[in-house]
Amino acid sequence: MSHPAVASSAVVEYHGRAPPSSTRALLRELVWLSVPVMVEHVLHMGVGLADTYLANHLDSEPAAATAAVGTVSYFLWFIGLLVGAIATGSTALIARATGARHRGLANSVCGQSIASAAVLGAAMALLLYVLAGPFVTATRLAGAAGDFALSYLMLLTFSLPFTMVMFVAGACLRGAGDTLTPAIVMVVVDLVNIVASFALTYGWWGLPKMGFDGIAAGTVIAYVAGGVALLAVLLRGRAGLRLHWHRIPPHWLTLKRILRIGLPSGLEGLVAWSAQFAIVILINHLDPTNVMPAAHINAIRIEAISYMAGFAVAAAAATMVGQSLGMRDPGRAMRSALLAYAVGGGIMTALGIGFIVAGQYPSRWLSGTPQVGDLTAQCLGYAGFVQCGFAAAAIFGGALRGAGDTVWVMGLNLASIVGLRLVGVLIVGWWLNQGLVAIWLVLCAELMARGALMTGRFLHGGWKQVQV
Repeated sequence: MSHPAVASSAVVEYHGRAPPSSTRALLRELVWLSVPVMVEHVLHMGVGLADTYLANHLDSEPAAATAAVGTVSYFLWFIGLLVGAIATGSTALIARATGARHRGLANSVCGQSIASAAVLGAAMALLLYVLAGPFVTATRLAGAAGDFALSYLMLLTFSLPFTMVMFVAGACLRGAGDTLTPAIVMVVVDLVNIVASFALTYGWWGLPKMGFDGIAAGTVIAYVAGGVALLAVLLRGRAGLRLHWHRIPPHWLTLKRILRIGLPSGLEGLVAWSAQFAIVILINHLDPTNVMPAAHINAIRIEAISYMAGFAVAAAAATMVGQSLGMRDPGRAMRSALLAYAVGGGIMTALGIGFIVAGQYPSRWLSGTPQVGDLTAQCLGYAGFVQCGFAAAAIFGGALRGAGDTVWVMGLNLASIVGLRLVGVLIVGWWLNQGLVAIWLVLCAELMARGALMTGRFLHGGWKQVQV
């Protein structure tokens, strides 16, 4: 992790003179912006691995528990997508305002975003409490897996308002150029999550031994703490951004600007989630023994070692592109994104080679049974070949979002995810009745296609004229 003093100096630059645009200066800025986020993502990945490990090694029904944890993770992804409609607009507008040194607008966007996140979180908590049962039924989880998933979801209702505030507060700070503060908070959140989940699952230190419910309880405790912490940071002010109480009542013009950018991203995410969730339902349906669902989730958890790095660089690219356009320097924005892909794509490609050569080792460590471990390793090996395309989809997609070009990103993502991924998996899995490895081959081919589409749009350059 970068030293706080160094990272802070990078933030101060945005409020004073324009940062220099040499390759070395851009690389230094990319590192200061992405390393804290990368550390945050690595710890977040660690939470996913820890939850999956705990589920895989329960005393009873480990495959069912793993399938439940993996399926519930799609609900958490859905929550992230809903709040992403606010977060994406917040990051883009605050980045532009910061680049243009318009602090009042940045604070107004911050206030409206936090208030919207709190209201949305409370509404989702109520809906989840009422609809958790039908949701689990729709997942087609078999036997004990459905009971595990229902228990997990009911516990999550308590944390949803805090979770959404936490995500949006982090997005606001990143738009202002401060990736360090939300990263520090999220590192603490993830560490609390891991420790609390282990402690409550196994009954360490005199705590109750909750078994599977301990995994969910650790998540709830950590997310409540994270939401409170980041809210406190914004109330005190950081990186020129501050949450003022008078900015919280609805300001419809600002909300309209946030949603004009964020809603295409949110709609895109919702449709993409629906496609991905349909794939999970299909995999759950194909194997009532829960071996295929468990292997699918394990492979995704291990692959996260790679794509979390790409997402961290993508977050930095979004901030740099948005701020560069706020400075009226599209050339700097272009160079920032290309440099981000060189760094992030290089990391993901190297990790992909590792999956091909040595993927069997983490697969067997994570999995509770040899059958699940072998199937996980096969899927992970194929995923190793497409990490360069996955990186292009993530990083150039992030750069386009930072420019406010969310309509094009939405269209390209939906065309790829629905037209190629979902249709391809339905043909292979439902019609041809093939197994998990064949499904993963389709998923890998779609990632390469999506990366090519995002790269083409970015190189086209239409994002330079987008008005926010």
